[in-house]
Amino acid sequence: MAYYLTVQKKKGEYTPLDITKSKYFMRTSNFKGMGMSLEEVDLFTMMFNDEHELRKALFKEKLLEHRYSSSPLSIRLLRNNKYYKVMYDFLYQKDMEYIMDPQLIIRKINDKLTDNDFRFVNAFANNYIKFHECLSTAPEVREFAMDSIRIGKKSNYFNQLDENHDNSLVRMTKLLIYKYNQNSSGIVEYSNQITYRNLHSIIAFVNHYDKKYASEQVAEQISFTEITNSKKKVLKKDHQITGQYSLFE
Repeated sequence: MAYYLTVQKKKGEYTPLDITKSKYFMRTSNFKGMGMSLEEVDLFTMMFNDEHELRKALFKEKLLEHRYSSSPLSIRLLRNNKYYKVMYDFLYQKDMEYIMDPQLIIRKINDKLTDNDFRFVNAFANNYIKFHECLSTAPEVREFAMDSIRIGKKSNYFNQLDENHDNSLVRMTKLLIYKYNQNSSGIVEYSNQITYRNLHSIIAFVNHYDKKYASEQVAEQISFTEITNSKKKVLKKDHQITGQYSLFE
């Protein structure tokens, strides 16, 4: 399955960028032309710290036209002459450690549960609930997350461990990332092989959630500051007496 790094020409219309001509690109697959494996796309984008650096390099190497220098970039699949977006795309340099050692992203996800971020756990389960690798585990994780949200603390169900000593959230993540077999006793045996598209998606999902959560926190802080400042102005206008110090100054 070939992937393409594309730029939006106009709404609903995308064109691929030939990053195979970049000095930063490394061919590891048998694809021809501008088609690439997802790993090749990631190896390219992980050469950069962020989208700003990526755009700067594309523009400098004349792979991105000036008129599209601020247009949305995305990873897409080509089907029936139409480009379809990949879920939660670009990875950058900081994500390399997760590609090199998937256990690190598994730990980061489990830390969300340890930190009682049940909203993340619920969103994570919802996002992958239809993936065949975790068809039975994802609904359990979602149910346990909702139970945790309802009672305001981690559900005891998350303390139950499977035959590999994993809680349901870790089990779900490992089922998505690693190739596995289920023996005659029903015990899951993981191999060292990775389902790369799922690993990519999970890393990008966590990045997307963290960025969105950080933005929401900033928005809440700004809103709180505006409300506080508004209250100060009202109090100063209506209640301040000449010659008296304001408690809000």
